[in-house]
Formats: sequence, C-alpha cells, structure tokens
Amino acid sequence: MSIHDLSCRCAAYLAQQLEADQIKENRMAFGLELLLGEIVKLFFIIALAYALGILPEVLTITVTAGILRLASGGEHCSAYYRCLIGGTACFLLLGWIAHILNPVLIGTGLWLTVVIASLLVGGIIGQYAPGDTENKPINTEAERIKFKKWSLLVLFLYIVIMIILMQFETVSLLVLPMLIGMLEQAFTITPWGYRFLHWVDRVLGGSET
Repeated sequence: MSIHDLSCRCAAYLAQQLEADQIKENRMAFGLELLLGEIVKLFFIIALAYALGILPEVLTITVTAGILRLASGGEHCSAYYRCLIGGTACFLLLGWIAHILNPVLIGTGLWLTVVIASLLVGGIIGQYAPGDTENKPINTEAERIKFKKWSLLVLFLYIVIMIILMQFETVSLLVLPMLIGMLEQAFTITPWGYRFLHWVDRVLGGSET
C-alpha cells in the first residue's frame, strides 16, 4: 500500500467519524500524505547527509524550510516519489552549498547577508504568501490573511534566533543554513517557484500541468 492510499483510507475513516464533507476529507488526506511523506523523506535526507558529512547544514535547512512551509504553503510535485527524489536532491545540494560558504561568510558579511535575505523573504511573503495548491486551496481572504500573518511571525522568530546564534561562535555556523532554508521555501511560493516545480515534475515523469 502506498502512502497516498494509506492517507486516503485514514482520511475517509476520520471524515466518517467526524461527519466531515468531501472537501475536508480531501484536506485531511492531503495533510496526512504530506506528514507521512515528510517523515520518510526526512529519514532519507538525514541518512544521506550524515554519509556526506553535511548533516548539521542539511538538517537545519530542512527544518527551517519545513516549519515556514506550514504557514506559507507552496506547490508540490504530483506524486510522492517525485517529491522524495526532488526534495532530497534539493536539500542535499543546498546543504553542500552552505557547507562550502560557511567559512567565507563570517562577521560583517554574515550580518549583511542576514539583513538582505530577511528583507527579501519578508517581501516575498508579503507579496505571495500563502501559496495554495489544488488539494489545499485558500478559499477566503480571512484565511489568506491568517496564514500570511503566521508566515511573517515565523520569519520574525527566525530572525531573532539567528541574531542569538550569531553571538556564539560554536552555533553561528547554523545561521547560513537557516537563511538558505528560508530562501528555499520563499522561492516555492513565487510564480517562478511554481513553474520550477512543475518542470521538475515533468522531468521526473509527472503531468504537464
């Protein structure tokens, strides 16, 4: 049984118990599939990142992007295995980039990068968040405003955390991965991010939509 089938069966059972309509059942199935898929994907990412010696960077990027995604939304590939392949490759590549750049961006350079990246992510959230999908549409303006506020709150908390981390040399190396995770997730809610993910979906054998 695939993760999709398991999620649909669980959602159907929950919907029956809660007397939920089809729209809510679809949302529950979508959420369960995402949760189970992310758990499996995280396992693969951690295992490969550990083997490559970039676990701290990759794990920080993955968690940072994942938490922001809960509030800001964004597009997905049309099938789980494509999300698994694409997401794993993406986070490993970004973790490797962070590992290479960390020794370069120190002191003033890191502070400047934090300011620029935070302003950029804030602007993207203000313009495009939340990014809805076919399975999880944003139906009302009130709902859109709510998720946008949550996204900005997460960004604010990230900024506070990064400022604190930069005060301690031993953990300041996590700041750049946090920035990369923020930027990665922000990109996925832009029109360019949607088009890129659709392209990845087609390359991995998905539909033309």
